[in-house]
Amino acid sequence: MATSYKTPGVYIEEISKFPPSVAQVETAIPAFIGYTELAIVDGVDYHSKGIINPVKIGSLPEYEFYFGGAPDPTTIEIDLNTDNTVKSANVNGINLLFDSVRMFYANGGGDCYIVSVGDYNSASSGVDKQELLDGLATLEKVDLPTLLVIPETVHLSEAESGEVHAAMLSQSNKLQDRFAVMDIVNGDKEATPSADPVALFRNNVGMNYLKYGAAYYPWLKTTLPFKIDYDAIVGGTFTQDGSPVPDVTALFNSDLVSSIENIDTDIDAQSLLTVPTVGAVTTRANLVTEAANLYAYFKDFNDLTFTDNNVADDNSAVNIHGKYIAAASNFNGLLIKLFDYNHFSLAANSAAPSPAWDAALLADDFTADFLPLIFAVPTTSKNDIYTLTSTAINAAPYFAALLGKLDALVNQFYTELKSVRKNRTDTLQEVDAVYKGIVNAIGNQGVVLPPSGAIVGLYAAVDNDRGVWKAPANVSITAVKGPTVNITHEDQESLNIDTEAGKSVNAIRAFAGKGTMVWGARTLAGNDNEWRYIPVRRFFNMVEESVKKATAQFVFEPNDANTWVKVRAMIENFLSLQWRAGALAGAKPEQAFYVRVGLGQTMTAQDILNGYMHVEIGMAVVRPAEFIILKFSHKLQEA
Repeated sequence: MATSYKTPGVYIEEISKFPPSVAQVETAIPAFIGYTELAIVDGVDYHSKGIINPVKIGSLPEYEFYFGGAPDPTTIEIDLNTDNTVKSANVNGINLLFDSVRMFYANGGGDCYIVSVGDYNSASSGVDKQELLDGLATLEKVDLPTLLVIPETVHLSEAESGEVHAAMLSQSNKLQDRFAVMDIVNGDKEATPSADPVALFRNNVGMNYLKYGAAYYPWLKTTLPFKIDYDAIVGGTFTQDGSPVPDVTALFNSDLVSSIENIDTDIDAQSLLTVPTVGAVTTRANLVTEAANLYAYFKDFNDLTFTDNNVADDNSAVNIHGKYIAAASNFNGLLIKLFDYNHFSLAANSAAPSPAWDAALLADDFTADFLPLIFAVPTTSKNDIYTLTSTAINAAPYFAALLGKLDALVNQFYTELKSVRKNRTDTLQEVDAVYKGIVNAIGNQGVVLPPSGAIVGLYAAVDNDRGVWKAPANVSITAVKGPTVNITHEDQESLNIDTEAGKSVNAIRAFAGKGTMVWGARTLAGNDNEWRYIPVRRFFNMVEESVKKATAQFVFEPNDANTWVKVRAMIENFLSLQWRAGALAGAKPEQAFYVRVGLGQTMTAQDILNGYMHVEIGMAVVRPAEFIILKFSHKLQEA
């Protein structure tokens, strides 16, 4: 409605002449689904509470902060020579998410989402199809992810893996803003007449929504080291010239092994401590019970005995414990505070000093004063808490706070013991040749991984360097020694073009002087002339999502020519930028794209009555030069 002017004067109106703009959405934000060491976000333990929730991160340290570190190898098989050097080593792990994220960042990744569906597994049988599907389902409510990655599907059967892959494709088709990158079960093995991993993958992935996904073969031999842990090594299987080694620690430095075992015994003793709770306190009797439990916790920690009891070693468990319970320690200060709370609960003792950690005084306070606790206000101000409160309910928070500080101190003590233990295993690696040789042999193995983590990292790198319209192929993979299977030119023919069902699988190949390269850019819809290529599908995803979000501002605007002009100009400006960047083919913008909207063009009068505004967009997206054919012929001599 026009402004009504009633007072003479000069008025200024600012008239908008520029159309609104389309902001390009992110194109390479993968969502990784799988198992992690832990999942503690904002102080909430997702694993213990059964929570499955996507968490956005921006770096590997951030991943480790929320989800923990690398898993232990699940299989360590070492064959030793007669001189105890390593003849051969076979090391494998089944928890793949952490290392897949590492490969993502090693190959150019940035922001991503992590969906932890549970703790690390000790066997591949622990990988559960339904848990992975539950994790995938949580992503339907999250708008930002554009790539779906579930590396641990390779531990499922081909049929169950196919179910998860089909669900990834279905979600991508439903939301139309994401693309699935899939791994192949047994993709680290060559095809044989009786077992072809690619054929089994094709048989089980189904025929629906193939344009929204891509698969890669084979797996990668990475340079990522396995986590090397003393416990994992000792728990491995050892042979010497083919004969079993019953106890490999017998080959190590006996003094260091003994010290490690001793401090392990003391660390394990933490589980024997009973940590009390301060529950509902409504009566004096309740508080007497809670305070007695707290006193027992103090006394149990004070009375600990240790297997690692070398008094000549400042870093022995017994000496570290001695520092914690010394007269001037924080532990003793907390103990005195407990005595204050108890001793001064009696008005008659309100002027008495706090006792030290002494058996006689303990007996005095906890047999005489403790049992007849009363809550009368004392006659002096020397009392800590009872000058302000005379009820058990009001006194309870003070005991609860005391318990929290004591528990933190006990945990700090055991953390220090674990640090000492790590120093001893590090020393063993430095001074013991046999142990060091085993550690080096494991470190030289390198983790073998399905390629999806590295591939989505390359997607992110190519998108940033060139654009989402550039095929993520003919690019080298970082942090790899090579593919697990060498594919020849002839081998790739059946991967690239599937004459039966049209399901293309992209090859990863090793080239002399170039390294390991991604040598394919097809979606699973390899015979589809519209959606054959990954960059075409992903470019359309980007444009569709960007335009969808930009046009949301026109919902409920008048469905008339003024709105149509704004919408068309906004989209044309956006597509012009894409054309200039090289994403669209054509010498002129009108050859590269068109945008139509209006009565008689895309809408009928009935459409307008029904509230529909149809916008038709056509784009000539550039396609990769997949086959470059050079033709040569002899030229006759002319002179």
